[in-house]
Amino acid sequence: MGLILALISIIIMVILISIPMYIASKIVVHNRNSTFGNAILSTILTVFILAFISLFILFIFAPLAILGNILAFLITFIILLYTYNGIYGISALRSFALAVMELIIWYIFFIITGDLFIFKTVL
Repeated sequence: MGLILALISIIIMVILISIPMYIASKIVVHNRNSTFGNAILSTILTVFILAFISLFILFIFAPLAILGNILAFLITFIILLYTYNGIYGISALRSFALAVMELIIWYIFFIITGDLFIFKTVL
């Protein structure tokens, strides 16, 4: 029973987290590729890229200290932009705009819900 409740809560969280990506894709992409299914897919891949691939790249560049952190961030960000490019079929510049727009919408979402302190602790 606990496993079923955990699975249901994960599904609900993915749907709620995908709403800012859907709004940002509607603003930036402007075509039929900006569906809620693509927003869910890009949200899941974003979490995977930021959680696993970013840590792996950071582990590889760890001996370089600050330069390693910067390189890991840039490589992860390029992978993220390429992922948005592949999902929505947009250019790299629009992918960058989509990532920035998603952050802005997240910030507004946190202000509305009153969870701004969570956003500040993440940054």
